[in-house]
Amino acid sequence: MRSMKRGVVWKLGVAGAVAALLLGAVYALRWHLPVRWNIAVRSWAAGIEVNHDVRIRMPDGVQLAASLYLPRGEHRNLATVLMRLPYGRRDYGELSQLLLFAKHGYAVLVQDVRGKFDSEGEFGTPWEHGTEDGVATLDWIVRQPWSNGKVGTFGCSALGELQYVLARARHPAHAAMIPAGAGGAIGSARGSYEYFGLFEGGVFQLASGFGWFLRNGARDRSLPLAERVDISAALRSLPSRDMVERVQPGRNAFEDFLTTPLSDPAWARFDYVSDSDRIDVPALVINTWGDQTLEGSFALAEQARRGATPAAPLRQHVVIAPGNHCRHLEAREEKRFGVLDAPGAHQPYEQWYLQWFDHWLRERGDALASLPGYLFYVIGEGRWLTSESWPPERARLQRWYLDSAGHAQSAAGDGALTLLPPAGDARDSYRYDPADPVPSRGGPVCCTGNPSDPQGPAEQRDVEARRDVLVYTSAPLERPLRIAGPLRARLTVSSSAVDTDFVARLVHVWPDGRSTSIQEGALRARYRDGPGRPSLMTPGQTYTVEIAMRSIAYYLPAGHRLRLHVTSSSFPRLERNLNTGGRNFDEAVGIVAVNSVHHGGGTPSYLELSELDVAEAR
Repeated sequence: MRSMKRGVVWKLGVAGAVAALLLGAVYALRWHLPVRWNIAVRSWAAGIEVNHDVRIRMPDGVQLAASLYLPRGEHRNLATVLMRLPYGRRDYGELSQLLLFAKHGYAVLVQDVRGKFDSEGEFGTPWEHGTEDGVATLDWIVRQPWSNGKVGTFGCSALGELQYVLARARHPAHAAMIPAGAGGAIGSARGSYEYFGLFEGGVFQLASGFGWFLRNGARDRSLPLAERVDISAALRSLPSRDMVERVQPGRNAFEDFLTTPLSDPAWARFDYVSDSDRIDVPALVINTWGDQTLEGSFALAEQARRGATPAAPLRQHVVIAPGNHCRHLEAREEKRFGVLDAPGAHQPYEQWYLQWFDHWLRERGDALASLPGYLFYVIGEGRWLTSESWPPERARLQRWYLDSAGHAQSAAGDGALTLLPPAGDARDSYRYDPADPVPSRGGPVCCTGNPSDPQGPAEQRDVEARRDVLVYTSAPLERPLRIAGPLRARLTVSSSAVDTDFVARLVHVWPDGRSTSIQEGALRARYRDGPGRPSLMTPGQTYTVEIAMRSIAYYLPAGHRLRLHVTSSSFPRLERNLNTGGRNFDEAVGIVAVNSVHHGGGTPSYLELSELDVAEAR
């Protein structure tokens, strides 16, 4: 009998050891597992209980699916972190960050938005029902026996944008938010008409828009996603309104998004942030210099600083890091931004997340009291600077005037940038052919179908060799130049067409001949008086246009040069203007436009930047 007992004990011991070894092996390999299994293994190891079958009823009866993560055995008086997303609540890569909160005693609720994955209802253009569904979800959370009545929202890109559309409601339970890469939620506020970061000066950001809607815009979720799509060929196909449907059959929100006029009241149903909104939720805002939503982040932060209470300005903190969309954490490993070094670029983001929510949701700590209104990394200098406003209060406007003898085509031309206005009048002209657009090189580009396409600062010498790119270059700088603030090109232009685009790009020219991009922007000429007031041009007539090129903090040493490109395309990042004056999205044939930039005493054209004196910065 004793021998039998010993045998049983021995077998159980072996079985337990084998099980432990298997679980250990699985845990060791967790980073190589699909997201949902990775999260499952790590949740088990961290003592987190997971329920993937939560259903939350909306006021109209539609039920939204959610996953609930609770610290094992701790089901009372829990602050909640909410993530709402259109990417699948069990498979999105950013879900790994939710464990940070659950391990520190937070309840975490991850919810599929209406019409996506396991949630009922119809999915439309981003983000219909975003405010009302978010409010109903907050109402549900505060009724749960484990809730302390306070909720913080978290996430990047669409997850951040959904935080802003929820913040519009000023729900009493919405105690704090951490939106990253999310300036694109802004709609008509401050006249931007960015609409989720996909319009730039009225020009549709084609590659990122196509990529997003191809994967996420289908209205019929029963249809399989297209496989092995030649994205490069698809982006070149015309008309653009049918671009997604040609490779992904079935009704897609892409067409609605692309074809709705920018000033159409129909945008109001998509829950964008407008000028009338007063956002008063304490926010730790994170973005990067290479993000297409960057300028929207600044606009939303400033709007929140004008919130409903005097304390609003003290409850908004903005951190701008080097990197591309939702890639601020990668600075820890990469220490590069595009082709440039980015030493010292990382910050303790995970620590900040916990400190921020601990204060606002648990009444612990000082809510990052030492963090300034704006903390930003200076590219090329490798240091972080602070300010209480954007642009920094110590920055001074500086103008660089365009000059030439009329031959600024390509870097081999005679285009110059000078601090003094040119004495004589001149103009530089080029032919813009939409069938042969200037290729995108770096900047806030994504989803081109070519993994070798650079992002962020990128070499520009091949672009500068083209005759349809005007190039204006300064003399070597006599002293270092630190730029910190928005960039604008104010140009006097004319065209042979009734509508065309203008693209401005700021460039850093190195003593060894390298030419790397700093920032760029675009304007569709019909929107020169604002997206709400479209107007075609009269061929040959001059107009003054302003091209917003996004903000930047950038350092150029003495002996280096500043350069400005002016052209009419950056493809496939931006949709091509076919120059016809028609609706563009439903046209397949374009015309060549002869576009001109005028400069001189009577027709000034200049670059405007904010200089932050090297000696004054702290």
